[in-house]
Amino acid sequence: MADPESDCESGMTDPDSDEYDSEVELEIATSYVQLCIEYVQKYYMKRPMCTSILSGRSYVIEVLEGNPQVCYDIFRMDKTIFRHLCNELKRLHLLEEDTGIVSVEESVGTVLFIVGHNADYRLTANRFQHSLETIQRRFRRALRAIHMLGCLIIRPDADAAELPHLLRGNEKYYPWFEKCVGAIDGTHISASAPSGRTTAFRDRRSDITQNVMCACNFDMRFTYVHSGWEGSANDSRVMQDALGHAEYEFPWPPRGSYYLVDSGYAIGSAFLPPHKSARYHAQEFRGVNRQPTTPQELFNYRHSSLRMVIERCFGVLKARFPILTEMHSFSISRQRLLVTACCALHNFIRMYNRADEMFHVWEGSFVPNNDANPVGAARVGSGGTEEAFNARAQRAMSEYRDEITAAMWADYIGNRA
Repeated sequence: MADPESDCESGMTDPDSDEYDSEVELEIATSYVQLCIEYVQKYYMKRPMCTSILSGRSYVIEVLEGNPQVCYDIFRMDKTIFRHLCNELKRLHLLEEDTGIVSVEESVGTVLFIVGHNADYRLTANRFQHSLETIQRRFRRALRAIHMLGCLIIRPDADAAELPHLLRGNEKYYPWFEKCVGAIDGTHISASAPSGRTTAFRDRRSDITQNVMCACNFDMRFTYVHSGWEGSANDSRVMQDALGHAEYEFPWPPRGSYYLVDSGYAIGSAFLPPHKSARYHAQEFRGVNRQPTTPQELFNYRHSSLRMVIERCFGVLKARFPILTEMHSFSISRQRLLVTACCALHNFIRMYNRADEMFHVWEGSFVPNNDANPVGAARVGSGGTEEAFNARAQRAMSEYRDEITAAMWADYIGNRA
């Protein structure tokens, strides 16, 4: 026979359960109402984003007409150079103006603001009082335009075949490196790697970077830029890629001339590295070990001192454009454009403003005086990877290096006697 008490309990409703259900229903209803309010406020009661009384055009005009230091701090160049850059982009039909929307000056200012301050699109849109879509579109167009300008000015002078005239008066370098036309080295630029490829982009410090190979002359202008390689690639591999593809247009020097390279590159007909297994870097010759003690150390010390021009170029480049040390989440192709565009801006400033304060800090004790305008200069020389690095070419360059080393040491000992 069933227990009447259990039957009674089974037919009763739990009051605590009813309260819980009511609270849940109230919470759901409250959340739904809140979502509805937020939706209405976002899509039907929008508050304007661009509310500053100073438009992007007015902001650029104010900066260009204000204190010169303010323009330099914001756009990373003097106001006269900024105006000249905009005029050149117009003259060469590389960047057209959006009539009544965004001027060329605004577009260039947008690029300089982003690369010079590592600013994201949203911050830039707020500063220039345009929508995100407008900022992104004009940034892409202006970046491509500056990249195309780089194709004209990132190249050696047409008559580059030996040391510039000013360095020829320096006994430390002449006549030992008489036929040197510049230096080559690689540098690691911050990168944003695609998902699944981060391992390939990690360099030896485990940072996400791309390995960029550059050549420069002794006027601290870049003459070649090869970007896009993952940070894990070594310098020698990047050089092989640059030299092995004609479409990359590596600027081979005239026959008999050469670039200075570090020990990470192979010796070849156009590439002179230091002696291995001997002190090389300048800091190794400080303190009690200041003086070279062997012919190879003397050669390496002077080789390093002359090749430091490429390190100074990298120093100015990264100090001026912080985006190269902390890249945004751009596509790989756009990151390559950014590197070339920054190098183009570096060259443009060097060409038209030799008194620029960043160059003054980094350029060192000598400033080659080269008044030639490199715009449109043809690439010089010719060569090929197989010819440059075959056994005969490597043996000839090695013998040439030994001859320089012996003559340099004899002169050094003779002057000390």
